[in-house]
Amino acid sequence: SVDSVKKYAPRVYSSQNRAVSSNDYETLIPAKIYPETESISVFGGEDLIPPQYGKVFISIKPKTGDFLPNLVKEEMKMRLKKYAVAGIVPEILDLKYLYLEADSKIYFNSNLAESAEFISSIVQNNANKYAESTDMNKYGARFKYSKFLSIIDKSSEAITSNITTINMRRDLRVVLNSFAEYSIGFGNEFHIKRMSGYNIKSSAFRIAGIMNDIYIGDLPNTNRLNGSLFFFTLPSIDSTSPTIVRRNVGTIDYKSGVVTLNPVNVQSGMLKDGQTVIEISACPYSNDVIGLQDLYLQLDINNSNFEMVVDEVASGLNPSG
Repeated sequence: SVDSVKKYAPRVYSSQNRAVSSNDYETLIPAKIYPETESISVFGGEDLIPPQYGKVFISIKPKTGDFLPNLVKEEMKMRLKKYAVAGIVPEILDLKYLYLEADSKIYFNSNLAESAEFISSIVQNNANKYAESTDMNKYGARFKYSKFLSIIDKSSEAITSNITTINMRRDLRVVLNSFAEYSIGFGNEFHIKRMSGYNIKSSAFRIAGIMNDIYIGDLPNTNRLNGSLFFFTLPSIDSTSPTIVRRNVGTIDYKSGVVTLNPVNVQSGMLKDGQTVIEISACPYSNDVIGLQDLYLQLDINNSNFEMVVDEVASGLNPSG
């Protein structure tokens, strides 16, 4: 298309048909190797912890679907050889989603609103448009908290204000009935709400040796930089008295946003798209969340909560105001 030529022609000329820098890969792959690329992220192995020198990592969001077939990956590697510098090994990674979930209390003037449900549907529709906008659907996207609040407030003249909190979530894929160590990164610093622990939360899963559903909890160290993980159970869904069943089952780095589980034998968990996963979520230190490296930012409207609350002062229901 004309837009594609305008976008890529100067970049291809600048790269001189050589894949040396990250920008070169980000230009050549969608322009010459895989035109079905919707968004691409490329970073060198030296940026990883620990570093992997001599490698370049490529993560691609295709225009259709979420993941690249293995056959396509292998073909891309072969075609990259004539552009890449000798000694640099390209690795094509599967797409990794960083989900954002909003919990919003929306205050409105009941005198100006047709109904709470009507206002809520408008808010969710506008939030979904933002989730599907070009601001979000790309690597390196930034969720702009103030813009999101403004979208909610401007959805209807009946809305007087909103109080919104943001959580970020990753889905940890696990291997059943086998001991394995797991590490998952969020690319953003965690906010420590309480030093007594329970700053992260997880979905229920089961492991060998414990018959009940368990969850992952955390306990920060005094330095507020890292901490330890533990497993706990709940007597009931609404219980506020968890029982810790295992301590020191892993570590958490609040600064870099990395959760690491020691080798554990997972026997069951949540099923998503044919994969067994454990949902892990945390509150970000900054409400402006960024999708870094191979993380693809997604505002998950289906798992967000938009609660309508009547503004009693603006509605005249509370004359003391």
